[in-house]
Amino acid sequence: MFDGFSSHDVPVAGGTVHARAAGDGPPVLLLHGFPQTHAMWHAVAPVLAREFTVVAADLRGYGRSRTDDEDFTFRAMAAGQLELMRALGHDRFHVVGHDRGARTAHRMAFDAPGAVLSVALLDILPTLEVWRSMDAWLVQRYHHWAFLAQGGGLPQTLIGHDPGFYVRWTLQGISGTSVPFHPEALAAYEEAARDPAVVDAWCRDYRAAAGPDLEIDRADEEARLDLPALVLWGSLGTVGAREDPLELWRRHFPRVTGRALEAGHFLAEERPEEVCAALLAHLRPAAGRAGRHG
Repeated sequence: MFDGFSSHDVPVAGGTVHARAAGDGPPVLLLHGFPQTHAMWHAVAPVLAREFTVVAADLRGYGRSRTDDEDFTFRAMAAGQLELMRALGHDRFHVVGHDRGARTAHRMAFDAPGAVLSVALLDILPTLEVWRSMDAWLVQRYHHWAFLAQGGGLPQTLIGHDPGFYVRWTLQGISGTSVPFHPEALAAYEEAARDPAVVDAWCRDYRAAAGPDLEIDRADEEARLDLPALVLWGSLGTVGAREDPLELWRRHFPRVTGRALEAGHFLAEERPEEVCAALLAHLRPAAGRAGRHG
């Protein structure tokens, strides 16, 4: 799926980050979500690589990234990705994230504003807003937020009984549609889920989101960044069903633009052509402005 992309396993604080890279031009970091790997960008990365240097990475503990660190806050995830990009020679770059990767991109923008040239956030609302609106309607759609955050090895044990089933059931449940996942991508997600260390990373990620991540985000709740930002969401999914994503994200990124696509949660795999068009329209001028200002 990533013909022509080089493979990298880069040492970072607390482990290694696995990534694929290709292209020439302004650097763009692609970050995936749960329960996926960098394979989710298989239809998007090659298109962007025609004009940009594209790095598609696995998050901390996900996919083929490895960690011996117990810190799974989005701050720690973002720090590892920053180390990856610097190791590959990119001190300043654009970030595109989906799901957990978008939450990592959000945190990275605030923790390292000098490194992040622009952000694109796919199908998420701010983490604080999700928890604030967690009612009977939302918990039916985001049940995994509470399930994976349970301690004592409960989710790890239950998922370990049949990891492939859990991945397939979760992908369809979160999507809100019948997504035709690429067979190789789906195989990559199932392969990752069969690794107990990956499942443990999922759980630690969601446990952090229910704990320390909330305090970190509250500290920045009133902060604003004058940064080019794109927000895309699926009109058939959950994110825009009750609130306007642009209104919520404008509180953090005043220059945000974006729109809904006719899709569920997994935009890059359901509507790759539309996602590519929207990302290129966002990245080209953002890259031009960055070039003019150094």
